[in-house]
Parts: sequence; C-alpha cells; structure tokens
Amino acid sequence: MNEWGFASEVSKWWDDECARHPEWRLSSVRVEEVVPGTRLRSDLLVLGDRPVLCGELRLPDHPQSAPWDIINLQDAVNKAISRGSRWAFTSDANVLLLIDVQREGPIITRIVHQVELEHFERRTELDSAVFLERIQASWRAALQDIAPIVTGLARAPGMAPDELFINAMRALLSAPASAIRDAINQRRIADRGFEQSLVEWMVDDQGWAHDPAKWESEILLAARLTTYVFATRLLFYEALRRSQPLLRRLDLPAGAPASVGAATLGAYFQDARDQSGDYATLFVWDRVSEYAMVSDASAHLWARVIQHIGDFDVSRIGYDILGRLFERLIEPSERYRWGQHYTMPDVVDLMLSFAIPDGGGAVLDPAVGGGTFLVRAYVRKVVLTPGRTHQELLSELYGIDVSGFAATIATVNLAVRQLDFTDNYPRVAPRSFFRVEPGVAVLQIPGPPNVSLSGRALHPVSIERVQAVVTNPPYIRLHELGEERQREAKRVLNRTGGVTTPRSLHGLSNYHVYFWLHGAQFLKPGGRLALITAGEWMDSDYGAGLQEWLLNHFCIEACIESAKEAWFSEARVGTVVTIARLCPDEAERLAHQVRFVWLRRTLRELYGGVSSDGEDPSHIMAVDALRDRLLALTGEGEGADFNWSVVSQRQLLALGSRLMTAV
Repeated sequence: MNEWGFASEVSKWWDDECARHPEWRLSSVRVEEVVPGTRLRSDLLVLGDRPVLCGELRLPDHPQSAPWDIINLQDAVNKAISRGSRWAFTSDANVLLLIDVQREGPIITRIVHQVELEHFERRTELDSAVFLERIQASWRAALQDIAPIVTGLARAPGMAPDELFINAMRALLSAPASAIRDAINQRRIADRGFEQSLVEWMVDDQGWAHDPAKWESEILLAARLTTYVFATRLLFYEALRRSQPLLRRLDLPAGAPASVGAATLGAYFQDARDQSGDYATLFVWDRVSEYAMVSDASAHLWARVIQHIGDFDVSRIGYDILGRLFERLIEPSERYRWGQHYTMPDVVDLMLSFAIPDGGGAVLDPAVGGGTFLVRAYVRKVVLTPGRTHQELLSELYGIDVSGFAATIATVNLAVRQLDFTDNYPRVAPRSFFRVEPGVAVLQIPGPPNVSLSGRALHPVSIERVQAVVTNPPYIRLHELGEERQREAKRVLNRTGGVTTPRSLHGLSNYHVYFWLHGAQFLKPGGRLALITAGEWMDSDYGAGLQEWLLNHFCIEACIESAKEAWFSEARVGTVVTIARLCPDEAERLAHQVRFVWLRRTLRELYGGVSSDGEDPSHIMAVDALRDRLLALTGEGEGADFNWSVVSQRQLLALGSRLMTAV
C-alpha cells in the first residue's frame, strides 16, 4: 500500500467517525486535495462548515517521515494557512502531532498535542487485513482525541518545552547521524590511515572493544556519538551566548561546504574559549568535531540544527534535558548490552538524602553518565547549605566516566547552573574510574585570571577523600568488556591500603562489584557508598563475596527495592538501592540493624506528589521525611506504603551473607 492508498483508508475511517459524532459538526474528510493557488497537496483535509484540519501524512519508511521534521511541520502549516484552517497535523503513521497554526513563535512551539498510533515500520505490513484492522482502531481513536480540540469542544493539553525540544532534536539529529555514518564508512573503505585513526579513537578515547566483523554497528554508534557530542557543544554555546552577549549568535550559511562549515564553527568555538578562558574541553576542535563535519551533506544538515537551537532559550529548559538526550543516544538493546541506563531523579534524591543527610561534604560519581547525581547533589546543597557560592558547590562535586561523551554531558549539566565566564568549570574527568586514585591529579581546570600571563593558568585537580560515592554503575559482565578494561578493574583486588579488598572474585562477577571496591578507597571515615544496581547480587553466587566484604567494613543502612516503578530506564532487571556507611568498629557493625524495604507505591507518591524538577525546598524536605521513616523501621511489617524487615548484621553473617534470605 502506498501513501495515497493509506491516506484514502484513513479518510474513510475518519469520515465514518465524523458521522458517528454529530456533536463535532464535521461534514467530511477528503484526501489529496490541491491547495488553492499552489502546487501543494493536502494529504488529508477535514471539513466542517469550512476547512478545519489539514494533514501531512507519511508512511514510516518514507525517507523524510519524521513528524517533528521542520520541513514537514512547515509544509503542514503552509497548507493550513492556504486553506484558512487553524489546525494542522503531521504524522509518520506512528505518531500524530497536532499544530495550532495561530500560535505565536517558532513553528515547533505551535505543537499542542501528540497522539501515539499503532506502531509499524514498513508499508508492506499494511497488506495484512488483520494488522490493518488494528491500524484502523488507532486512527479512529486519534480522531476521537483531537476532534473535540479542533472543533472547540475541548482545550488543547499543550506540550512541555522540554518534550518539544527533545523530540524535535531527535528528529533533526537523525539526519546528520545518517550522513556522518555514510561518510565515515566511505572514507574508511577508501583510506587505510583514516580507518586506523578511527579504530584508535573508538578504542582509546571511547573505551570500546573493536571487532572488525562488526564495522557496520560500530560506525553507526560512532556516528551517533559524534552527532550528540557535537549537538551538545552547540547547545552549550547557545546557552552560554544567551547569558554572555560578548559571544556571537551561531550562524552556518545554508549550503556551505564542509570545509567552510568547519572553519566557521571552529572560529565560534575558539571565540568562546578566548572570551571565557574556560570550557576548553567543550569547545575543542577534536576528532568529534572533524567527524561531525566530515562531508558536505552533514554540514548542510547542521545548519538546520543550529536554526532549531536558536529558536529555544536553552538555559531555561529543564536541568535533565541533556541527560535525556544521552539516554536516547543508544537504542534500548544497546543500552541494555552496555549497561547504560538513565537514573530517575526521584530515586537519585533518595540516595543522596542517605548519602549526605545535611547536604555537606564532597560527592563522587564514578560513572557519571549524564550527570543526574551531581546535578541533584548540587540542588540538595543549595537547599540545605544556603549562602554558598556556585564555585564552592562545584568544588565539592566530582564526576568520572570512561565515555568522553558522558563526561561532556555532565560538565554541561553542571555548568548551566550558572553561566559565567568566571570559575565555572565542573570537576568531571573523561577517563576510566579504575585509572584514578585518591589524591592523584585527575584533570586540570583554569585558575583565576592572571594578567601577567595574559591568560588563565591551568591547575591540577585531584579527588581527595569524599563524604559519599553515589552512582549507577554499568550493569555488564566483566568478561564482556575488552581485555584492557578487565585488567583495570582487577587492579582493585587484594588492596591492603585504605579499605582492604578481596583477593579474588567469582568468575561471573558483574562489573559493578568493582565500583563498590574501588569507590570505598575514596571515602572519608564514616563516608557512605550509595549505589543503585541490579538486584541479582543479593542472592547470587558472585554476590556472596560482595556481601561479606560489605558486612566486614560497613554498616549497611538500607537495601530498598520497588514493586511499582523501574528506577532506570529501559532496564530489564530488578534494581536495588543500597546505602552503606564505612565503619571500622567491629562491635558497632555486628550490632547494626539493616533495613530491607520493598516499596509498594512510587517514590513520587511517597513524596506526596512534590516534583523533583528545579530547586523546590519542599521536595527535598519530603525526600528527607521518607528517609527518616525508613530509618525508623524496626522488626518486620507490611503496610500500604512498603513492606520491611530489619535484621542485625550479626544475624546476616550467621546466615552466610545471603541478604535476600533475611527478608
């Protein structure tokens, strides 16, 4: 079935729905009407006593199908204006976007509603009568949803700026990602030197294991990584420009070749470095930038991205937007394979409530990802330790990630808290956690301006002992990693300085176990580990060693699971939050009571519905109130909010450390 045929089917379904709902006062639905005075054709036209709704319909395998695509949106709006209709829609037959043509502002901000349709990928699927029946039901439901809006019987629900921006960015970035993929692959085949440098970048800079048999998937991932890192730099430049008028507005001439585009954007980045004396790693012209502008086709597409970014005040979009871009970089199957999951802010706040109860002390996230833990730690400190400067708060937050992209995202997410040209550089390092030791320099940041040197000297930053190590470490078997990363992790075994570690671990141990062992080396006396992990370690053979080690060095304050929500996205495993306080006193450890809690309501419900967005003190107070309720639990019990069991560590050691056996 082609697009005309599908539009014809939809028109029949909608025509019938209009007849079923006389209150809509919609007379008919037509397909492929020529727009008066133009050569444009409206894929679908819904009529009342006048044109009410014009639609731009694509099938999902169309080369330009995305309903968020600026060209598709503009075409739909133009057709509606030509017809005298207030309402338009775009659709790829999977999603329908309703557009209020009369709204002011950039076209993307005129989208007021999104309707999910029956999902499919290829037009050949429509040849199945059974499947077409399911499609019909979803399109009928879509009209039932939007008809009251376009006929004035109901108000449009509207869409949050964050969602508008993210969805539009996803659609926009798919095109440069494809162009970069194709160009990189062509150059790899034609140029051996380029291929070798690409492999070095993937293995040395990104920490990936290269397999020549998987070039196609590796280049796709490289193209996506390049696209999102470069987009993040453009986003940060725009956010910085909004607060610092010394910077020029980004502008990339339409149709400019890659060489001109690279020179133009390189000059913008250099100006940002010169003006700020800071952000060197964000605005460096490196391999990522070179790959982003690898072809004329990719350069042309970046011009469209820059136009979209300019339509939004990026500095005012929600704090976790870049983290959500990071979350969506890799397809769900790849995120699962590599253990990369975005952690819900609600559970992050609970972990931080345990880890830094009064908001004081330094915090380290050794698998920083998009920076959610550090951003929420910043918010907690703002609420609980008021009066401190932005620079003082940043000096207590440390992040590490083997992914240079993740480190970039986390850096941006912290830097946008206060967009200054003065001492605003987060302590986030792009390197393997297992190559970092306490007290050893891990990165360099600009110091105060030095007039005599006509610039800003760099000074080293090391991670001293911290109050808390809080993280969502990768969930992946160690043997699935490359040999070098396996060797790095195993270096933490058999340590006698700091917190003693086991001589060896079970052969099937998960990679996250090594984060516990190495993270402990960074703790101050009485400092806490707060990790969210797959729960299998609590009743598995490999977990027994970790349990014994924790019981011998820590007071385990709580192990918390949820029956109501997944705490990191796209994960196909049960998760558990564990908080453990470093304690050298054996008698105190043995007497300590461990609280095992199974939540029966979502955290948002337990917080009283208070949102975690922004810096609302009432939210932090609600989180702390829940923490105090959990710490006050004794014995065993069941309730509407949670079930619980409280057991001494002496009992757990007697049970052979199988933590879940105790519940």
